Amino acid sequence: MKIKLLLGLLLLTPVLIYVVQNGTLIPIHFLKWECSVSQAVLVFSALLIGVILGLLLSHAWRNKEKNLQKKNEKKAKKLKKAEEKLKKQQDKQQKGEEDTLVDQPLNGGDSSQD
Repeated sequence: MKIKLLLGLLLLTPVLIYVVQNGTLIPIHFLKWECSVSQAVLVFSALLIGVILGLLLSHAWRNKEKNLQKKNEKKAKKLKKAEEKLKKQQDKQQKGEEDTLVDQPLNGGDSSQD
């Protein structure tokens, strides 16, 4: 966290120097509106808007990743339950087959004698 803060301050320093040195008024024309704004305010506001948009997009991306991870965990749980259920069924079938084999009488191969 401290590294990000230091990096942010390091990147902000040249912007602040630029803002302080460039205070001239610049006319802005947008559709029918016209106004004059300090170049420093314009640059700083553009930077601020960019930072806010970046934070919002990164937050949305992280939430998307978390939601995807939760979805995958739910799918894994469902698959594990289904696997356990199938395993129990398979064990029951094998036990049932073993019981029927034990219950059958052994003839010794002489079934044709009467």
